[in-house]
Amino acid sequence: MKAILEATNDRGVDVAIEALGTQATFESCLRVLRPGGVLSSLGVYSGKLTLPVDAFAAGLGDHTVVTTLCPGGKERMRRLMNVVASGRVDLKPLVTHRFTLDQIEKAYDLFANQRDGVLKVAITP
Repeated sequence: MKAILEATNDRGVDVAIEALGTQATFESCLRVLRPGGVLSSLGVYSGKLTLPVDAFAAGLGDHTVVTTLCPGGKERMRRLMNVVASGRVDLKPLVTHRFTLDQIEKAYDLFANQRDGVLKVAITP
């Protein structure tokens, strides 16, 4: 969070994407938004999610929170995939664990219980 604010001269970002599904990352995304910024919340939250007033700038930050798995449907997903394909963002560090298809129950258990520093799990045949 600190690095993002430093990189933007404390202005904040136009858009933050929360894809992990934890309270901590949700709050961090809110805290790095510029006034009028958008938080796209794609994460799947397994517990209670709260909207902290201080992180939401007490409603004065004119923030928008979009909570859907893929806002904008196919077009938005196409754009996101183009960004990844262009090499402008490296998502490999997000995949922290790999499992084979026959280990899927173990993978779901690890992810559901957020153990061993898991961020994202890849399942391969």
